Amino acid sequence: MSDPTHDEPAGSTGIDDALERLEVLVASDPSKANARYNLGLALASKGEWDRSLEEFRAALKLKPSLLEARINISGILLQKGDYDGAIEASLKALEFNPNLIEGCINVGIAFVHKGMPEQAIDSFRKALAINPDSVAAHINLGNVYLLLGKVAKSVEHNLEAVRIKPDFAMAHNNLAVSLQESGDSQGAKQHAKMALDLGYPVDPGFLKQIGLQ
Repeated sequence: MSDPTHDEPAGSTGIDDALERLEVLVASDPSKANARYNLGLALASKGEWDRSLEEFRAALKLKPSLLEARINISGILLQKGDYDGAIEASLKALEFNPNLIEGCINVGIAFVHKGMPEQAIDSFRKALAINPDSVAAHINLGNVYLLLGKVAKSVEHNLEAVRIKPDFAMAHNNLAVSLQESGDSQGAKQHAKMALDLGYPVDPGFLKQIGLQ
């Protein structure tokens, strides 16, 4: 989640202090859409999903063009397991801006959780049509294709993710898994080690499988 405004930045005094200031600001004037949005961000950072949703929805009511609020609502609904709600929120944001890549990604993730991989692939491909270098889209496509047993496609997208962002530990981990499934044990070891070096908690069972533990 990101902050598109400058009404009340979090600053360096800690999230609790920022949260307290934002609550005071909103209490003094509940009609400030940006302040309510930022309060939603602060609450989300503490995992207070229900209160965060309330603030994002209040911000949207005051400022319907605040697409970041719609995307954050979608993200929280994903966290809560409300996949239909997440899809609805993202599609509404995409009505305002069809090039909102986060909306496509969230829709795709929700479809994965709903057991609808083909629809998920369509959404992630829409994200790539907007930005061919979207690491999130490549990572998610790699996961879905692996789920479907399309290992070569999984390797292809995970390789792209690593090419675009060489220091992304998760991408190396996912590439290692798909390479192992493709029969490239040496490549799997190489990228699993890179994931470890970058701080990713690679599954111990997988490390044992490929001979790194």
